[in-house]
Amino acid sequence: MSFLGRSLRVSAGVSGSVRTAASRRTKTSLIPPNVASLKELGKLQSSYPQAHPDIFKKMKYFYQHIPKGNRQQTASTTFWGRYYERYIAKDSFVPVLHFLGVMIPVGYYISYFKGGHYHPRFEFH
Repeated sequence: MSFLGRSLRVSAGVSGSVRTAASRRTKTSLIPPNVASLKELGKLQSSYPQAHPDIFKKMKYFYQHIPKGNRQQTASTTFWGRYYERYIAKDSFVPVLHFLGVMIPVGYYISYFKGGHYHPRFEFH
């Protein structure tokens, strides 16, 4: 289905691309140390790095500690973390089946035992 020539269908990989774009955005848009502040402008009269060792040392330290490359993937240790990685992050239909597989017996239990017609000590009428 299209509206003005644009597709309204959302692709399955949108959530994954948004997550990677967000992580890429945070890595590339880190704010460097404020070397252009009014306090620092008076110190920066020379363009040679040797003239301002403390400022360039701060900048060097900052840029050395920015994470490089892709984020390291850590294995989940909890049940919900593993479940999320296995089913929900992959846009699987299996969580819907799990939900139905749990809710049908629970609904039967509530209907049968808590619905008012069953009592363990009295005759069923």
